[in-house]
Amino acid sequence: MNSDKWNEICFLLSENVKKDISENSFEQIVIQALRVLDWKQFSGDYEIRPSYQIGATNRITPDFVIKSTDNQKLFVIEIKQPYLPITSTHQQQLFSYMRQLKMEYGVLIGQAIQIFYDGDLVQQDDPVLLDTIRFERDSKKGEDFVRLFSKENFNFGSLKEYTLQSIRKINRKQDFRLLLARITSKDFKEKFSDLIKQEFIGEYDGELIDSVLNELNIEIATKNKAGNANPDQIIEIKPNKRNSNDTILAKELTSNDRDYSKYFFKGQTFGKNRLVLEVLKDYVENNPSTTYSQLKTIFPDSLQGRETFTTEIEAKQKRDRRNFIKPNEVIPLIDTTIAVSTQWSLGNITRFIDHCKQMNINIQVVR
Repeated sequence: MNSDKWNEICFLLSENVKKDISENSFEQIVIQALRVLDWKQFSGDYEIRPSYQIGATNRITPDFVIKSTDNQKLFVIEIKQPYLPITSTHQQQLFSYMRQLKMEYGVLIGQAIQIFYDGDLVQQDDPVLLDTIRFERDSKKGEDFVRLFSKENFNFGSLKEYTLQSIRKINRKQDFRLLLARITSKDFKEKFSDLIKQEFIGEYDGELIDSVLNELNIEIATKNKAGNANPDQIIEIKPNKRNSNDTILAKELTSNDRDYSKYFFKGQTFGKNRLVLEVLKDYVENNPSTTYSQLKTIFPDSLQGRETFTTEIEAKQKRDRRNFIKPNEVIPLIDTTIAVSTQWSLGNITRFIDHCKQMNINIQVVR
């Protein structure tokens, strides 16, 4: 039943929507989708663009406010034309309504559905993004959305349980990625050597341990799906002096090298700078509560050489356009919107791809 309702919502809000639909026309389609969830304006289940007095002179007008039978405000909905990418500006508008109306849950509907929470379960300045639900038929996330936000089943107890589960998943996934990135980073190599030295310092003198370490190539590698170390994902932690037996992991190339390689990622082929853009978009989509500083840790500027990405505001202030800044190119995070660098050549894209392999991000080179 929930699956059928979700598939109908996909049809209404995505499959049957014209590309250039106006926001007013899209609003009428959202009303149809609400009827699928048994929320009806006739029954007084919601208000469309109600006006609320805020302070002495200000007013707010959210798109939809869903109410209970006793007129309690349950959650607020903000809608955006589905052909526009969801940006932090759209999110901030919803956040404002949630704060002013003191509502824990808000739903943003556009290219996808985003569910936000603003309550005591999290300590964060802005509401937290619990999930982004794409309009894909037979989606488990979509079925959960129907179960939680249909009129018949709606209750704050179920939403609280869903919220706690979402926060745990978000935190664990972020912690896993951050820890993996730290352990496999080149910055960790000296610490790793120190750990080895500490292990044996009680049995051998430090000079002897250093001599042995200088004769070794110590490597850290992520496992492939079979559970074995993947030779393509090896990072050299403590190389000895270069000789004919050294393992060379990447060839340093000058910016003048001409290369026209393409890269296959998530079923599509991209050039160098578009590849980086799509990888970061995909990462943020799968880790929706990632902050700017966390993303800098996971995809540091050292990958590009100068700047892997910056804020949209800073990118637009530059005289020379060196970032993706079109509306469908910028990437909204929970605390800002970023613009990815367009300056990628064979030398730094090799570093980027090697870094992605360490994170089990699958990219194939197409010659």
